[in-house]
Amino acid sequence: MPSTTEDLAIFIDWENIYISTVSEYKSKPNVSAILEKAREYGRIVSATAYADWTEGDFRNAPPTLYSNGISPRYISARYFPGGRAQKRRTNSIDVMLAVECSDFLHNHPQVDTYVLVTGDGDFIPLVSLLRSRGKNVVVIGVSEATSYHLIESADHFISYASLLEEEREARARDREPKKPKADPFAELVRAVESLRKAGNTRVLGQVKQQMIVQMGSFDERNAGFKKFKDFVVEAERRNLVNTVDQDLELQVYLPDEKVPDTPEDTDLASEEPKEEAKEAPKEAKNGRSSGSPKKEEKPERAPQNGGGTSVSASASSGQSGGSDGFDLLEDLTPYELRTICENIGGLRNPASMVEIFGSIRELDDRGELELSRDEIGEVIGAMIEAEYLGKVRAKPYKEAKSNMTFYKLDKNREEVKSAMGGG
Repeated sequence: MPSTTEDLAIFIDWENIYISTVSEYKSKPNVSAILEKAREYGRIVSATAYADWTEGDFRNAPPTLYSNGISPRYISARYFPGGRAQKRRTNSIDVMLAVECSDFLHNHPQVDTYVLVTGDGDFIPLVSLLRSRGKNVVVIGVSEATSYHLIESADHFISYASLLEEEREARARDREPKKPKADPFAELVRAVESLRKAGNTRVLGQVKQQMIVQMGSFDERNAGFKKFKDFVVEAERRNLVNTVDQDLELQVYLPDEKVPDTPEDTDLASEEPKEEAKEAPKEAKNGRSSGSPKKEEKPERAPQNGGGTSVSASASSGQSGGSDGFDLLEDLTPYELRTICENIGGLRNPASMVEIFGSIRELDDRGELELSRDEIGEVIGAMIEAEYLGKVRAKPYKEAKSNMTFYKLDKNREEVKSAMGGG
């Protein structure tokens, strides 16, 4: 049980949680259940919900929020010409929530825990900011409608379904015996089986998300593992699952399945203990494990400041570089550029900025790339400027009231074909 001595602040993306609960459970958000769960992590000193409260679905919410100590923050939805039937809504609510949360962080250093009630993956940068300031971040959202990248970026994720389950259990505690705790390894196998039957991919993040759906909540640290990957490694050592790098993603299979035989197969269970890194730090930093293709030597990056620094001709012309001087052809090796393009091409098309950034970061986490967060941002910016990625406006999900910007890899562009080895 988390400590109850810390101060915490709650920021609620009301539109997101409302649409998610209505879509998945046919009911409005249970505010008291959310607050009761948040109190397990500390003393609530501030709670704010953001929405356009003049919209029909939200008009009756403010009195309930006030009575529970939550301040409804009004953010006007902006409509453009064409009438409300043809309305287009901005993402000003998300922006205001992020801005005010950042301002609260600056003015209230004594608050150690932040609870974000949302499933929107666009809040990953906000989560990263809070964690970089040493804050504990808890995300509460509907599992089925929450970005699994957001789940992994937070310190704790709480499924909204688990809140409802806890309420039901509390009412029936005296009438029914407690259910035995589920075996997490058995649930892992069940999650992989469910994803297989549904024909879904089984990357680590999606497997964990399925376990959360099944169990109501799941944290590998409660099972004694620092990371979910370590938990899967142990399951593989117990011969419960098999893992393999496939389509630039780490996939999880059941023992009775035929695992694809690819050159990039990596058996997590065969990984050596982390002490090996201490014995050969230079190789760990500059080299690559035997399970991944060896990366070509990367040319040294030009300094960003100082005399004699110039933007390459290709960057300034927009052919392969960004406005800050990053050049896709000069600053990336052919292997890196091909790997990034193939990885983005394997995402849903078009994909959100969060999905693209997260997929490249996963390549770095697996040791297939060596790029910092800033460099990943530079790569994506250069790909947009060089028109490797084109912008597409679409709704993130069917019930959404506004469009958002997605990005589509132009596989017909000659530079992209060449980078992927087809030109």
